[in-house]
Amino acid sequence: MGSTVSGFDEWMNDALDHEAAKSGESVELYVSRAVAGRMALERARRGDHGLDELVDHIRELDLEIPGRSADLASGSVISDPERLQALYESGLLNTERAGSLDRVVEMVVAALAVPCAAVTLLDKDTQYVCSAIGLTGELAVTRKGPIEGSLGREILISGQPLIVEDARREPLLQDHYAVRDGLVVAYAGFPLTDAAGHTIGTLSAWDLKPRRWTSGHLQLMEDFVAMLRARVFGIQPD
Repeated sequence: MGSTVSGFDEWMNDALDHEAAKSGESVELYVSRAVAGRMALERARRGDHGLDELVDHIRELDLEIPGRSADLASGSVISDPERLQALYESGLLNTERAGSLDRVVEMVVAALAVPCAAVTLLDKDTQYVCSAIGLTGELAVTRKGPIEGSLGREILISGQPLIVEDARREPLLQDHYAVRDGLVVAYAGFPLTDAAGHTIGTLSAWDLKPRRWTSGHLQLMEDFVAMLRARVFGIQPD
């Protein structure tokens, strides 16, 4: 038996040696990763605001947990209580209030000459379509879908616009359900944020075939986002 961990018997210590060796790591590093992963998981479950700081320290110490640290960090953004409060206080989950955005969506379709555009809202587990033109399939009926696997989630996590000419050719997007089901090919999505920078949803335009988005298209989308922010949050354009 090589390692000795408090609370482990001989069989558990042998198993630990075996698993660390299979991972190509020392027992000390293997245990450190396991402990760091458990700490991050517990903070994520509590919705602890210190999660991002912990994940940053894990990375600085080269204790990155494969496939987990990024997921936990993104999860903290999605479930951030302040972000969710900004969403609920916007009133847009109310159908009547959301209807006030229909005119903006109509202008996006006309100005960009696209068949589809929408304002979506990103709750903890669900993406809601509160105003849209050109929806097809089940989404046209339910007007909602899981946030996991949605294009809106990518915008929420990055905090940046998502612009693609053909999402089917993008390895990181081709398995997203809207792309996989043929509902979206070209896509231009922008975050809808409050004054504190909390992203509550997106404004997006898309096509069912590939298309090149020009700088003029993107500037128009930024202008429409500014219009939405003024309507929803009372934030006047700079």
